Amino acid sequence: MNQIKVGQVSVSSLVERDGPVRTALAMFPDATPERVARALAKLPGFTFDAATEMIVITYQSFILRTPTCTVLIDTCVGEHPGYPPTLSYDKTPWLKALEAKPPHRRGHRLRLLHPPAHRSCRLEHTAGRRQARAYLSQCQVHLLSEEYEHWKANESMAVGPSFNLCVAPIVEAGQALLVDDEFVLNDELSLIPAAGHSPGHVCVSLKSQGYHALFCGDMMHHAIQCIEPDWSTRLCSDPCRCRCNAPQFLLAILQDRHPVPSYSLPRSDGRARAR
Repeated sequence: MNQIKVGQVSVSSLVERDGPVRTALAMFPDATPERVARALAKLPGFTFDAATEMIVITYQSFILRTPTCTVLIDTCVGEHPGYPPTLSYDKTPWLKALEAKPPHRRGHRLRLLHPPAHRSCRLEHTAGRRQARAYLSQCQVHLLSEEYEHWKANESMAVGPSFNLCVAPIVEAGQALLVDDEFVLNDELSLIPAAGHSPGHVCVSLKSQGYHALFCGDMMHHAIQCIEPDWSTRLCSDPCRCRCNAPQFLLAILQDRHPVPSYSLPRSDGRARAR
């Protein structure tokens, strides 16, 4: 588990997957061999696996410990029946992290910020961490209302049996708080609209003591999009909106010098990249 500090908030990165996934041409419909080659030549070697000719993508969750609450930003992958191998990963790392530092001290609550509501975390984990599961069973799960309503009406479009398996039980148990895309959690954390990858996708903004970080989620999937920000992926529900989001996002980074934790930007040697 890798940790940085953003003002008063500690941010722990929990890598769930790190390695080659697919070729850039398969990932980005607008890519050409020539543009891919030029872009990769400008990026560090760890962003590309020459042996497989595939780009390297990292899936990572984040645990944020603020002065008032502990927040888990989940990547939307899990270890559930019916998921394809590319979305089925052991949740033991962040269960261990929660077990090591329990969030429920006085005035503290565990909150799960999960922007893509159609693949929320399942609470009945099989990792054998009873104490951590107990914390999760008491947490408040924040789901984007637009995402929730979309996937409730379009469950057949989701990857695997995700809505009925992972989202509906949380709502039925009364643990879900449906929020809009400008929701403010506390003095440090708020949401920023970034629809495109999915209908209600958001980024998470973290501000503390003059420092600012942005968790971009699935708005950007790979460092190659820093060179070609108008490339959206084949996984995006609205490519046109995605093409608008990334350039604006990068401009904000340049203007404010945000660190940029992401679900998918590559890492190497145990450190999240593109900070």
